[in-house]
Amino acid sequence: MARIEWIEHRLLNWARWKLCQGSGVMGYAAVNLADADAGRDGYIEASIPVSEVEASETDQALQRLNPPGLAKTVAEFYTGRGGIKDKARRLCCAEATIYARVDQAHRQLAELLNERRRLRDAERQRVEKLQAGVRPGSFTQ
Repeated sequence: MARIEWIEHRLLNWARWKLCQGSGVMGYAAVNLADADAGRDGYIEASIPVSEVEASETDQALQRLNPPGLAKTVAEFYTGRGGIKDKARRLCCAEATIYARVDQAHRQLAELLNERRRLRDAERQRVEKLQAGVRPGSFTQ
C-alpha cells in the first residue's frame, strides 16, 4: 500500500479526535484518575495530544472525497473496531478493495489539503501586502 506519510499522520490524528469527541478538552480525553491503573512503576501512559484544528480541517476534506464512499471506508479503516476482516465484512467488500480505497483517499486528501494550503498562503500574502501599505510611517503629509 502506497500511503502518503503526512496524510497518514493527519488521519491518525483525525481518528483520535473522532473517537474522543466530547470526552475532554484541548484534545485530551477525560480521565478519572481514581480509576487509572498506574502499573507497577506508578507511571500512567502519557496521552497523545490531538490537534483540534488539524483534525477538523481533515474532517472537512474527508467530506469532499469523491466518490462519497471513500469517506466511509476511511472512517471504518481508521476508527472501526476489529481487524481488517471485520472491517471488510462491515463495508461489504474485499480487503484489497479497502486498501485500494484508502490509497485513493490518501491521494485525494493530499490534493485537497495542498490546494487549501495554497489558497491560505495566497490570502496571507495578499493581507501582508495590504498591511505593508498602511504601516506607521508609510503616510506622507
